[in-house]
Amino acid sequence: MPRLARDLTGVEPVDRNGSIMGPPTRLVCGSEYQITVPKLRRSEDSFEEYWCEIQVAGQLYRVALRTLERAKAA
Repeated sequence: MPRLARDLTGVEPVDRNGSIMGPPTRLVCGSEYQITVPKLRRSEDSFEEYWCEIQVAGQLYRVALRTLERAKAA
């Protein structure tokens, strides 16, 4: 599994249905993650923002694709 090269902030914990389960949080550098949904759009977004869902330690999170790309860059 890939690991985060930087801390990842603003990730939203979600359940298996995509419903938000709590406030945005931070995942620390070095966390192993798996992309479960590679690309999606939230209906409440008014501009072209794409998101993905990742799994870290058994928990699903929704994160903006551009934010994840920054956290993956070494």
